[in-house]
Amino acid sequence: MYTDLHVHSQYSDGTLTIKEIVTKAQSQDITLLSICDHNSIDAYLREGDFCAGTGITLVTGVEINCKMHGTEYHILAYGFDIQNTQLHDLFQYNYGIYTNRDNTLIENMSKDYPTLSMEEFMKYERDRKNGGWDSLDYIKSKGLANNWQDYHSHVHKYNTAPSRDFLHPVDVIKIIHNAGGYAVLAHLMTRLEQDTVKCEEAAMKFIGMGIDGFECYYPSHSDKIISVLLDICHRHDKIFTAGSDDHGGFNNIEGGCRYDMDVQKITASQLYLNGILDYACLQGQNSQKYGA
Repeated sequence: MYTDLHVHSQYSDGTLTIKEIVTKAQSQDITLLSICDHNSIDAYLREGDFCAGTGITLVTGVEINCKMHGTEYHILAYGFDIQNTQLHDLFQYNYGIYTNRDNTLIENMSKDYPTLSMEEFMKYERDRKNGGWDSLDYIKSKGLANNWQDYHSHVHKYNTAPSRDFLHPVDVIKIIHNAGGYAVLAHLMTRLEQDTVKCEEAAMKFIGMGIDGFECYYPSHSDKIISVLLDICHRHDKIFTAGSDDHGGFNNIEGGCRYDMDVQKITASQLYLNGILDYACLQGQNSQKYGA
């Protein structure tokens, strides 16, 4: 009945396995689902159509970092060819940025905290049930951070800016399109003030860059922001989606807002998905764009 097109698993920074996510989705009457891990499609490559036989329609998805004028944005890609070389190269490029950041942070912090060591960190395997990422889990295991807010205070203190940056949104959108997918801008107003004028200005810039749509229904979007984004999508014939950004408990409460599958109750009939569903995995039958 309901839709959630933005959920994270243990294949990126979520705490839940794919099986646990599907079980949770069923308990929330979600019948249209997409796992959108950060710069990773391992969930689909390793587990295939994991919703087969569950009554849930699965849409291939991924969340990709990009950056413009000093601000980081996230673009959700749907319905792409999971074998596309350009996409895989982009995932590796972004993964390299994260790895560089992690290594720089641990190297710099180890000068002040003798319990940290680069040699130990390079061998460290995080517990994926904790969610998050390698350097966060490692620092938490040493008692130097209780949560991601503590972690980011270390990031700022130790100046871990990567030696290279994420690609511009224009480049990411082109790569998604070249892979036959749809590019949808995630949670626009988490990157900007909750201001309707700024929202429209930013959305129109992304439309000029070729974005296919917007994640309008999102836990931290106010009713006014949702209304503005929906109006823009209607006027410009753009896709509009709904996503909870559920991480299975990791980072699910921020600024008084809860990110969980049970927060929004949006049906597919409330959305405009254009051709995305043409490439959904229906009852275990992989479509051509799913890599069959």
